[in-house]
Amino acid sequence: CSAQGQTVIYNLLWQLWTEISVQWLGANWGTMLGAACIIIRSGDSESRMIAAKRLWTILATKSLYLVWKLRCERVIQNDRKDLTFATLNQRLMLDQKATATYLGKRALKPGMVETTWLPVLEHNRDLLPNWVGNGKVLVGIKRGR
Repeated sequence: CSAQGQTVIYNLLWQLWTEISVQWLGANWGTMLGAACIIIRSGDSESRMIAAKRLWTILATKSLYLVWKLRCERVIQNDRKDLTFATLNQRLMLDQKATATYLGKRALKPGMVETTWLPVLEHNRDLLPNWVGNGKVLVGIKRGR
């Protein structure tokens, strides 16, 4: 990925890693995703450097997390409207499923779900009378034009 934040994060990772006098492992798919599996040995000896391994695991996984978080912020900023409608549609489907009779007293009343969502549904005049409990009916939130 050539996104701006990734380079900055990986450079900071490299700077921190050079402080411990252990050979740079590189920031690539293998070393980053397999951070917890890497074995770091001291020089020519067979002894493992447990603290260095632990530090690498923490630095690599947190760096990956930050790269992912920056990407999410960038995507949300660009597609905020689509994400909003997708989230609302998911909630609408959850409310529809929550009216199931097997839930007993915990089930939502279909009338409440209908009065809550009907004003903001697309094609609300074309819906069947029992659209709330009918999982085969496709409904969605109106999108602003």
